[in-house]
Amino acid sequence: MGRIVCLANSYKHNERCIAGIDVETGKWVRPVSSREDRAITKTMRAINGKEPQILDVLEIPLENHGPDEGCQPENRLLKPSQWRIVDRTKPEKLLEYCEDDSVILHNHKDRVSPDFFSAAPKEKWKSLQLIHNGNVAFEHDWFNRRKWRAYFQDGKGNHLGLKVTDPVILGRLNLGDKISKDCILTISLATAWSPNRITPKRCYKLVAGVVEL
Repeated sequence: MGRIVCLANSYKHNERCIAGIDVETGKWVRPVSSREDRAITKTMRAINGKEPQILDVLEIPLENHGPDEGCQPENRLLKPSQWRIVDRTKPEKLLEYCEDDSVILHNHKDRVSPDFFSAAPKEKWKSLQLIHNGNVAFEHDWFNRRKWRAYFQDGKGNHLGLKVTDPVILGRLNLGDKISKDCILTISLATAWSPNRITPKRCYKLVAGVVEL
């Protein structure tokens, strides 16, 4: 059984990707299913028929292992049992989990080549990072106006524009709500993907969770 602060309940295809920090170890955990895409269905994640929310402290039945998919060492397989909400965390509490954002998930770009993970020892892998940024701008994607990106600079001044997959924030953006520039962001690295047979596969960084301060 794992107990995590939920920091992402993010779109993944037609289902969700859940991730959070273990309250005892301070380490990231990403529950995954035995499905081919590893997504978490509503039947798996629903608690009394409701979605788990960011900042909920969740008790989730987990194995001690999981498929790393070539870049995600935080993955742990779900056990077939009910999830529970045991507490809720205040946004300010997350600041103690935020990491130095001089490098966000291995480099200063919006993607990582799978070759990196082939060459790096597994103890150097990571696919989740929590950062605090006081100047985040949410704007429509230039190529698809139905999608949104979060624009900000990392700690070294490099500009990033990452796709937002947080359903709650996306719903608010689509309604015209203003989201605070001062945010804690869950940055997640997706498994390797290519839009076609010609373009090399890349692991893209996503903003999977947003907490306003």
